[in-house]
Amino acid sequence: MIIKRVDESVTEQFFKNDYHDRGMLKWGGFFLSDHTSAIKKMKKAEIPEKQLPEQPLEEISRRLQQAWIHKHLVHIQLKFRTNGERVESLTGMVSGYYEDEIVLADSEGELKSVSLEDICNVHEQSDSIDWKKLNLNA
Repeated sequence: MIIKRVDESVTEQFFKNDYHDRGMLKWGGFFLSDHTSAIKKMKKAEIPEKQLPEQPLEEISRRLQQAWIHKHLVHIQLKFRTNGERVESLTGMVSGYYEDEIVLADSEGELKSVSLEDICNVHEQSDSIDWKKLNLNA
C-alpha cells in the first residue's frame, strides 16, 4: 500500500470548500422517540415547584428587560396551573418581545411566546438555586 504525503494547503482547501459538517444533525439518529418521551415524563414527575408570590406587572417587565439586556436566563412562573395542582413554569433566555408578549428560548432552542398577563413571577436563573425549593418573599 502506497501512502501519499498530502500538502497542508490541500487539506485546508478540502475543509474550507468541500467538507460540510452536519453538526448535531448526525447525532439525532441515536435518540429514539421512546427515549426522548421517557425523559420528558421523568422531568414532569419531578418534585413540584412551590408557588411564588405574584409580582406587579412593572416588576415583571423590569426583570424581563434586564434579563434581555444582559442575556441572562430567567425562570418564569405562570399564573395558571397544570391540572389545577402543578405550578406551570418556563426557564430560558428572553430572545425578544412583541407588544404584550415575550419570546423565550428554552434550553433546547425552542421559542415560546408568553403573554405578560400570564406571568406571575420572574427571577434570574442561577445554577446555585434550586427553583423547586425556592421560597422568596419578593
